[in-house]
Amino acid sequence: MKAVELKDRIYWVGAVDHNVRDFHGYHTPQGTSYNAYLIADDKLTLVDTVKKGFGCDLLRHVASVADPDRIENLIVNHVEMDHSGSILEVLAAAPRAKIYCTPKGKEGLLRHYGIHDREFHLVKTGDRLSIGQKTLVFFTVPMVHWPDSMFTYCVEDRVLLPNDAFGQHLGHPLRFADEIGEDYCMEEAAKYYGNILMPLGDVIAKKLEEFMALHLPVEIIGPSHGAIWRKNPMRVIEAYGRWTSRQTVPKVVIIYDTMWESTDKLARRLAEEIAVPGVEVKIYNIRKSDNSQIVRDVLDARVLLLGSPTLNGDMFWTMGGFLAYLRGLKPKNKKVGIFGSYGWAEGASRAIRREVETMGLELIDPPFEVQYVPSEEELSKLADYAKVVIRTAQG
Repeated sequence: MKAVELKDRIYWVGAVDHNVRDFHGYHTPQGTSYNAYLIADDKLTLVDTVKKGFGCDLLRHVASVADPDRIENLIVNHVEMDHSGSILEVLAAAPRAKIYCTPKGKEGLLRHYGIHDREFHLVKTGDRLSIGQKTLVFFTVPMVHWPDSMFTYCVEDRVLLPNDAFGQHLGHPLRFADEIGEDYCMEEAAKYYGNILMPLGDVIAKKLEEFMALHLPVEIIGPSHGAIWRKNPMRVIEAYGRWTSRQTVPKVVIIYDTMWESTDKLARRLAEEIAVPGVEVKIYNIRKSDNSQIVRDVLDARVLLLGSPTLNGDMFWTMGGFLAYLRGLKPKNKKVGIFGSYGWAEGASRAIRREVETMGLELIDPPFEVQYVPSEEELSKLADYAKVVIRTAQG
C-alpha cells in the first residue's frame, strides 16, 4: 500500500490494522486503521502518527512522497496511544520536526514519551500555521474525546482532519467511504459514536456548533480511524447532530439472557408481538451478541426491553455486565421495559430497575414476569404489554 492523495498534495500515510479484534472492550471484527496525513508543501507537515508497531508503515508511506527527514512540522491532534505510539520513531526519522499541539497535548506527550528535545508550539482555536501555499487552522475540542484533542483544517483545500471525530473502526484496503460504500461506513460511524463518544454528546454538540459558526467549508473529512469522507462529508456531520441531540426513531431493542429458556420464550414472543409496520425491532441474546453492536442499536432506539432470569436473588450476571457497560455510555431519551422469569424467589426485575433509575431513564411499568416456565396463557398476555411498547415506540 502506498500513500493515497486526498487532494492536491495532501496524502493519507497511515496504517491498516487488519488483525485487531478488541479495542479496549470495543469489538472490531473488521479491524481498524490508524490514519495520519502528510501535507507536501514548502514545509513538509505530518498530521498525527500511528499506533506503536505500525511506525514502519507510516514512514514507508511518507517516503513514497518525500524523505521523512524533511518533515518540519508534526501536528499532534490527540495523544492517545493509537495515534501517538510511534511518535519517537517518527521524531528519530524527522530530526528537525517541531511539534504543534494543545497545552494538554504537550503535557500528555511529556508524560507518555518524555519528549524534551523538541520545539513545542502550543496552539488554541483560531491559530494559523502557514506551511507555504497552504494554511492550517487549529480548533481545540477538549473532551472530544480527551482533554488534549483538536482539529486541523486546511483552508485552501477545505480539508478537515478531526482525529477521533467522524471515524469508524474499519480496517479496509480502500481509503474512501464512497469506494467502500457510504451506507456501510455510516453504520460503522454510528457504532463508533455510540460506543466511544455517546457519553460526551453534550460537549460534542457544543463544539460542533462552535466549529460550524466559523463557516469553514468542508469538502473532505479525514478522520483518524476508518474511511475518509470525500463525496458528501456533511452527511456524517449531520448524523452527529442527530446523535448528539439524542434523537430517536421508532425502534425497540430487546436485550436479554436466559438460563432454562423461559426468558428466551418471552423475548421471542415479544419480538413477534411488537413487529408492526413502522416499528423496527432488534433482539439480542447478550451471551451470543457483541455489546458494541447492541449499543449501536441502542443509540437511536426509543425503547429498550431488558430481560433476565433471577439468579441468587439478583439479575443474571451477563445483564449486570451489560448494564455496567451501558451506564458508562450515559444513554438518554429512552424508555425501558423489564421482563423475565424467576423460580422460588424474585429479584431480577428489582435489580434491573435500580440500574435503570441510576441511569436516569424512564421505566415502562409494571415489569412482565413469570414464575418458572411461561404458560401459553401467560405468553398470550404479552400482546397487551406489546401494545404499550408499540405506542411508546411510536411516540
